[in-house]
Amino acid sequence: MMAFGDGHNDKTMLMYAGVCVAMGNAEPEVLAIADEITLSNDEDGIAVILHAHFPELF
Repeated sequence: MMAFGDGHNDKTMLMYAGVCVAMGNAEPEVLAIADEITLSNDEDGIAVILHAHFPELF
């Protein structure tokens, strides 16, 4: 399971997920627990990570 988040309310979900991805604009506490950090929400960060992990889908 891969989860994306940027705020305090996302921490539990991110810690549960197999791959924890913080958005570039995430709170410092979220950045600290992330396995990976991607671009911000405004820069299509989720698409960037999905393409990196699943290039065959694009």
